[in-house]
Amino acid sequence: MTSNPLFVGALTLCALFSLSSPAFAQSKAWLDKGNISVKTYKVAKSDTPKVIVKAVVDSPPAKVWKVVSDCARYKKTMDRVSKSKLLKKSGNTYVCEVEIDLPFPLSDLTARTRGTHTVTPQKMTRSWKLIKGDFRVNTGSWVVEPFDESGTRSLVTYTVHAEPTTSVPDWVKKKARDSSMPKLIKRLRKEAKKVR
Repeated sequence: MTSNPLFVGALTLCALFSLSSPAFAQSKAWLDKGNISVKTYKVAKSDTPKVIVKAVVDSPPAKVWKVVSDCARYKKTMDRVSKSKLLKKSGNTYVCEVEIDLPFPLSDLTARTRGTHTVTPQKMTRSWKLIKGDFRVNTGSWVVEPFDESGTRSLVTYTVHAEPTTSVPDWVKKKARDSSMPKLIKRLRKEAKKVR
């Protein structure tokens, strides 16, 4: 399961900016305009990069969290997820399974993951690791934080490193980075506005 099952074809993680750094201060203004940052980084002994996506969502963190923390509803709230279900919940641990719809003629990918939810007043995090599925590696996280003091907007960071067991063409990887990642955020913005 890709707790944020919109990676499509596999990509992922990067360490962008820290909230207190001058780089983030500069990027904050850029993100404030609705831009979406997608960065990829090579991973040792992996053909698939890690990706980090950062964006502002014009909804309070609690509403955004309801979307990204509910893996059972990913089929309804995330692009390219054809199936999703919560298999088990114990405390702050969630075992989820999702199926990612890849472009024809590629086969869909299934992942079962163990996710951990950590919620504080300043930050909400869903991080996951692969249990089994069509991946060698599938790890990542959603992090939701207030974007400003008003708390009416959210800074969202989506991190993923997902390497399928089958070969994924470079054009699919590029599409995941250049098209699917921004679509993931745009969909999240719409879904968060629906939350009551």
